[in-house]
Amino acid sequence: MIGEVTIRDVAAVRLAGIAHRGAYEDLEEAFGRLVNVFEEGLLWRHVLGAAAIGYDNPRVTPVDKLRSDACFIVSEGCPIVAPLREIHYPEGRYAVLEVTGSYRQLPQAYAKLGDEWYPASGETHRGLVAYEVYLNNPEEVPERELRTEIRLPLT
Repeated sequence: MIGEVTIRDVAAVRLAGIAHRGAYEDLEEAFGRLVNVFEEGLLWRHVLGAAAIGYDNPRVTPVDKLRSDACFIVSEGCPIVAPLREIHYPEGRYAVLEVTGSYRQLPQAYAKLGDEWYPASGETHRGLVAYEVYLNNPEEVPERELRTEIRLPLT
């Protein structure tokens, strides 16, 4: 189920990301590499959540050119070294859209946010792409109970 867009204040997040190129549906491979880096570096104590960033519109960008990052939300004390990259999203106003259920709904949710809500909203985005936060773990809940927030930074 794709919810309604709300505007709310969101705290700043620090992300440790690992790059992925290709279909967004294949981001699981990048998450596997991310998990390996955190396992090897004994960094789990710094993980506060999981997130992802898609930089390109899959409706206009060829699949093999799509860029994204699989990320963990991390504490300030987390060391971030290659192959990880540090990404910051500032605190402030965000348009937030929650999706309940399968990740296969995410393309429709992004279309709702970007093609329907945003043009009619009168809002201005902050020049950062939206990112998604996974509010629970697909290894711990059934697919129908997955919860994902898409957050678009606003001015």
